[in-house]
Amino acid sequence: MSGYFGVVRLDGGTIDEKLLQRTADRLSFRGSDGTSVWSNDRVGGCCTLMRTNSAPQSDRQPVVIGQRFLLWGDVRLDGQAELREQLGADAAPSSLETNEQLLLRSWDRWGAGALERIIGDFSFALWDAQEACLTCARDFVGARPLYYTHLGGAFYFGNTLNVFLDVPEISRELDELFVADFLTAGYSLDTDRSVFRDVKRLPAGHTLRFAKNGIAIRRFRRLPVEEPFAFREEREYIDGYLKVLDAAVRDRFPQGPTALYLSGGLDSGSVCAMAAEIARERGRLDRLKAYTLGWQPFFDDPEPKFASLSAAHLRITHEVLTDSELIPFLGADSPKWLVPEPDQEYFFLREKKRFEQISKHARVVLGGDGGDDVLAGQSWPYLVQLWRRRDWKKLAGDFGGYLWTHQQFPPLRFGLRAKIREFLRRGDEFEGYPRWLNSDFEAKLNLMERWRQLDRPIETGHPLHPQAYRALHEGCWAGVLETEDAGWNGVQLEARVPLLDLRVLRFMLRLPPVPWCVKKELSRRAMKAKLPEAVLRRPKTPLQQDPLEHCSLHPEWPQSLAKEGRARVERFVNWNKWCETLSESEGSLSWRSLRPISLLFWLKAVENRMGIK
Repeated sequence: MSGYFGVVRLDGGTIDEKLLQRTADRLSFRGSDGTSVWSNDRVGGCCTLMRTNSAPQSDRQPVVIGQRFLLWGDVRLDGQAELREQLGADAAPSSLETNEQLLLRSWDRWGAGALERIIGDFSFALWDAQEACLTCARDFVGARPLYYTHLGGAFYFGNTLNVFLDVPEISRELDELFVADFLTAGYSLDTDRSVFRDVKRLPAGHTLRFAKNGIAIRRFRRLPVEEPFAFREEREYIDGYLKVLDAAVRDRFPQGPTALYLSGGLDSGSVCAMAAEIARERGRLDRLKAYTLGWQPFFDDPEPKFASLSAAHLRITHEVLTDSELIPFLGADSPKWLVPEPDQEYFFLREKKRFEQISKHARVVLGGDGGDDVLAGQSWPYLVQLWRRRDWKKLAGDFGGYLWTHQQFPPLRFGLRAKIREFLRRGDEFEGYPRWLNSDFEAKLNLMERWRQLDRPIETGHPLHPQAYRALHEGCWAGVLETEDAGWNGVQLEARVPLLDLRVLRFMLRLPPVPWCVKKELSRRAMKAKLPEAVLRRPKTPLQQDPLEHCSLHPEWPQSLAKEGRARVERFVNWNKWCETLSESEGSLSWRSLRPISLLFWLKAVENRMGIK
């Protein structure tokens, strides 16, 4: 993932070229294959290049078209043949055309309407000299981060949060609402916030336009709500899925060595199976290597065993990544622990080590995230829709057919357990709310009322796959994928997720939930003969043990954590109450209870680096 940073001044102020050069030096960890710094009287930026052995990448940025458009960004486009076909006579079929050049030519042709036509992983800033405006955009899923700040007459943009604080005008003051959300919910309820007051993040699927009249932000893409497929033959569903999945993996497949995440399940196994087919077709099967994160010897973990079965079946090299220690916040005092925001990854250095090991083999890793959203979906909304339409034939065929073939009724998943829990907790609507918050901080931000917002019903927007549709539009995956970005872990490794490809998502959202989305029926049938039978028959299996259950038995913690400097967090946390809670929960700790420690270590790291308010 290449790094970029830039500034636009519409107030007549000068561009600080020394700042851009310093920032380029700071961004060198993101790309070691080239550095470029450029500016004129209104706009300037820098970029560090990381080559991924994929489609051609521009050696330098900004990428320019004519005298009008300049582009900085991290761009990887899918469906390029289709895009060139849409460009028609303007298309240049040269295999040397870079992703950035294709994006710019699309913009030159359709303006901001190009965002409705391009798909892929991207975040970019595009300067229009003719209109004197800057457009920033981030892809629908949010695979590439984008941050910005507007202070006075200067607008700064980039894909690496930490470097923003090198700008003298940008405050180090925290966004207290972000911190409050982290302590109560584990994530920010507002997708446009960052931990720093002056720095914002552009939500996934949104575009930002900056001009003299100010900033305008809008969502540029939603997944369409389309009629479900009604194919005559079951094979059509399977063939259609394999077609879009093949396109998604093929577009993300680099020319050189390729890494694969491989658990013992169907999602990552499906991606690995398609990748192995493509590599075999190209005569490059020896360049594939699959990696499995194992939790042994800490507790029983069957994932490596099933992953090994898949790897052997696909004839690809496989490695299980393990550790000898499992202690939360191990190494949090080291310079390597420098995450840009407080986070619930309490084993950060373990994760970082995993990324470093994989990056020794390849700069691109394909993962299986996203399959659970739709392919493990709900049957209840589909039943309700068929009932309301009085489509008795379809209802009997799909639900009765599933009962006949599987000897059980498809799980409805209409939230009965959640409704029961909600009923039982009516006497305490604040169950799970941390009682150890600083009372002044809590009152200042009215955090109890904000907590109530978590239980408010949300419009889903999709009749058959409401939960999946909502999750895909709420930016959930953007938060996950940001933690795999080099700006977070400092490792030159680009994660790509074929199951979150827009073509795959659109196809899956048109699937009749029964039978295709019950217990990943579609994946099981599509992968028949591609994956071993043991994996195909295996039910969805949660982790055998919560890692914190193992860690709570460690003799040196959690008591040692409570000895850390309380002064850093006491404006947010009543330390004595937190210590009481920690003592009461000894032996059964939760991820929630350790958020104050995560915040403490993060604050300590940032203070040591640059100071904070």
